[in-house]
Amino acid sequence: MIPLKLELTNFLSYQKTAVLNFDHIHLACIAGANGTGKSSLLDGITWALFGRGRSKLDDDMVNKWAANNKQPAEVRFVFALENSVYRVTRRKPHGKTTTLDLDVRADETNWKTLTQSKIRETQAEIEKLLRMNYDTFINASFLLQGKADEFTTKTPNKRKEILAELLGLGVWDVYKEAAAERRKQAEGQLALLDASLADIENELSEEETRQAALAAARDNQAAIAARLADKQTLLDQLRRTEAAIAQQKKNIENLKSNLARAERTLADLHKAQQRQQAERESYTAVLAQTEAITAAYAAWQAADRQVQAWQNKAEEYNRLLQAGRPYELTIAQEKSRLEQRQRELENQQTAVEKAAAEQVEVVAQLAVAQRELTAVQDSLTAVVAQEEQWQARRAELSQLEAQRQSQQRELAQLQNRAAQIEKIRTEQTTVTQNLAAAEKELTAVAAEIAALSETHQKYSLCLAEKNNLEADQPRLRDLFKQKRERINQLEAQTGGDCPLCGQPLSAEHRQTVLAELGNELQEMEAQGKANKERIEALAVEVAALDARIKQLPKLEQQQQTQQDRKARAQARLDEIATALAEWENSGAGQLAALQTAVADTTALDTLKKEAAVLETAVRQKATLDKKRQDTERLIANQQARLAEIERLTAQWQQVGQAELAQVTQRLAAADFDAAAQHALAELDAQVTAVGYDPTAHAAARAARAEQADAPEKQQQLAQVQAAVAPLEAALAELAAQITSQQQTVADFQQQVETAVAELETLTADGADRHRVEDEVFRLREEENEANRQVGVAQNRLAVLADLRDRRIRLTADRVTQTEQIQRWKTLEKAFGREGVPALLIEQAIPAIEEHANELLERLTGGEMRVSFPTQRENKSNQVLRETLDIRIQDNAGERPYDNFSGGEQFRVNFAIRLALSQLLAKRAGARLQTLVIDEGFGSQDPQGRQRLIEAINTIQNDFRVILVITHIDELRDAFPTRIQVEKRPSGSVIEVV
Repeated sequence: MIPLKLELTNFLSYQKTAVLNFDHIHLACIAGANGTGKSSLLDGITWALFGRGRSKLDDDMVNKWAANNKQPAEVRFVFALENSVYRVTRRKPHGKTTTLDLDVRADETNWKTLTQSKIRETQAEIEKLLRMNYDTFINASFLLQGKADEFTTKTPNKRKEILAELLGLGVWDVYKEAAAERRKQAEGQLALLDASLADIENELSEEETRQAALAAARDNQAAIAARLADKQTLLDQLRRTEAAIAQQKKNIENLKSNLARAERTLADLHKAQQRQQAERESYTAVLAQTEAITAAYAAWQAADRQVQAWQNKAEEYNRLLQAGRPYELTIAQEKSRLEQRQRELENQQTAVEKAAAEQVEVVAQLAVAQRELTAVQDSLTAVVAQEEQWQARRAELSQLEAQRQSQQRELAQLQNRAAQIEKIRTEQTTVTQNLAAAEKELTAVAAEIAALSETHQKYSLCLAEKNNLEADQPRLRDLFKQKRERINQLEAQTGGDCPLCGQPLSAEHRQTVLAELGNELQEMEAQGKANKERIEALAVEVAALDARIKQLPKLEQQQQTQQDRKARAQARLDEIATALAEWENSGAGQLAALQTAVADTTALDTLKKEAAVLETAVRQKATLDKKRQDTERLIANQQARLAEIERLTAQWQQVGQAELAQVTQRLAAADFDAAAQHALAELDAQVTAVGYDPTAHAAARAARAEQADAPEKQQQLAQVQAAVAPLEAALAELAAQITSQQQTVADFQQQVETAVAELETLTADGADRHRVEDEVFRLREEENEANRQVGVAQNRLAVLADLRDRRIRLTADRVTQTEQIQRWKTLEKAFGREGVPALLIEQAIPAIEEHANELLERLTGGEMRVSFPTQRENKSNQVLRETLDIRIQDNAGERPYDNFSGGEQFRVNFAIRLALSQLLAKRAGARLQTLVIDEGFGSQDPQGRQRLIEAINTIQNDFRVILVITHIDELRDAFPTRIQVEKRPSGSVIEVV
């Protein structure tokens, strides 16, 4: 980089624009008294290029007179770089943010902008061009006041730090932190792997428990199945008992019927005594039917035997039918679902058919609606002429009302503005106070930010100590565990050899070893406790320091907030002054004029009356328009309905019709639930094998019913046969029959009582069938749950196999992660101060020595040389340790730096400092073509000054521009060009002599 032109406006001590052309300047001194603004020229260059100078804030760069008069500060710097010319302009307006422009010369009169959308991006473009940042630039090109001896007067460790900073080795700290962060992440992953493996081990340890749970679930499953079988058997028995109870009730009814008949017979016998003569004739008729009565009675007996046989088959038949009920229910449900779907599809078919019928009606309605729409549109056309005149009046009225509303709004705004002006006058004092408070807060926050650097260093030390102690804790725990195991072994060993050293274990030896181990254990326990307490204390301190450090963003935010607050306050004061001036110039007059205009409403009232008359004429249009819209909506709805009908018809033809045929076919063929139908078919076969015929059973009962009076007739026949004895014996025989019949009635009564008692026994002994059915249902639910539990237990046991495979994978991952952690630790060490940075410093030292001694050769006539030993023996043990010493030799031999005179020290400092600059520029990939020296002539004697000037003259061919800043008058003529700086009341001025 070669400077061509520097322009300073309102910058530091330069008030008016000062221009410094570097044309034809190769070696020059910048001369002037102290405080005239010589070093400000250098600040101008660095502020333009990097936005930085000796002052940290941009506001501090503004000339005080310009700041008081709200004038902006601006620096424009033109320089040549690699056959191109660039221009950088940095400007700080009053109360606003800094702007930055970068241009490259396109031709003799035009510039091409390289400015980016953001200042940060433009700054990066500048640093990319220069291949340097601010620190590298000033360390390479500037030898500033108070900086020449910064390297030589420091301790070896500080020299290493300075050299590392100059060489840009701080990036290796970033690499180290990145490697440490990666290591911590890997350690976190390792911890997660260990936790996952521990979880897997915990689950695998439950294998026996899970096997036991599976066995218990299977036992529970078997027990529930057994209970279910018992309850099912009981339910079947109850169903048979219910059938027996029904039969017993029928028997009781038959016995009661027989009893009634016997009682009626007995009554008849009593009546017979009164009509013996009449009965004789009837008995004669009965005797004539003896064969028929006997045959009928035989037929009744045969029918009764058939009824009993059919009844036995009916019971077996009913049992089989009951067993088939679940299958019938399943089949019925499936059939019901298909029938439901059939009904749905039939409903769809009906809906489609109705829609087809509706389609004709909708088409007719659509034609009527379209005719109505045409008529309405014709009526609307007739109203258009009247509406146009009405619309014109309305437009005029709207325009006039809008104008009046605009005036009213403007009047309200001006009235509000008048009120605001009064508030602004009050606000002006408050904002002024706020500006002063912001400046005070800025000063306080800047002091706090500066104090945080020491806190950060203390935080790093405490954190490092804490991490080291924490890393050592596992080792102490392992040693503690080993000691404890040795003590346990010794305490368990009663004789023989010592398990630790192999010597014979006597009682005395045993106690001695136990005591030693106990002491060691106590010491380790104390050490662990002390480490833990120290870790806890450091954790508290680190947390406190970290909390303090974390306040830095907050403080920086506060600083930015106060800067913004200050800028806003200043901007607000400017706005207030402008607002007050504008109001006084025009606002008050506009307010009075608008108040007069708003009060006049004559034209508005006249136009409103005309618009009201026309509005009556066009009201009919709204009604017609509404009717048109309603008709159009009706037409749209009818068209939509037609489309919906067509969609339904198409959908039915494509899908529904075929599905209805399929469902109907399945219902007709009973094509559903084949398994249930098969089971039901097997039961039907068993039913068929039973041979029960309900019709035959009913016919047998009917046949027996047809001959129900046969026993009575047979009995009557017997009575008649008995009655045909001599009439004289008839009464006696009749009395005997009455007695016999009474016995018969008694027997029937006894039979009825016995049958009722048996029925009560059956009813009392039987359980509630519905309750048992509920229990069977509940047990089936429990069986399903037990089956589910068995499945769950089997799955929980099966998952352990997957966990074993996962354990193998995680173990392999753990090995990989452990290796990765070791690699990151290796990189941490390599990126540390004793790693790659130390090697780079070792490589840089010979070049620094070579450049420094070459310059010292010129400055001292070969009388002085420097060297930089990087190792030194310890005085105590002669062990080599790392260092960075400076050894200076002259004709008197090697002496410490402090023993040399000020002039000699400066020559050494100058040579080393220039050597560092050359090395730094070379490493940055940039040519060091500009050198600025702001140091050292006052400490030199006349001969040293002459040699320094000669040295500068000697190296002048190494640079395109060399600038030397001095306030010593006698040196001004030692340089071919002098840049004279003077301080005047109107600011500093520059003159090239």
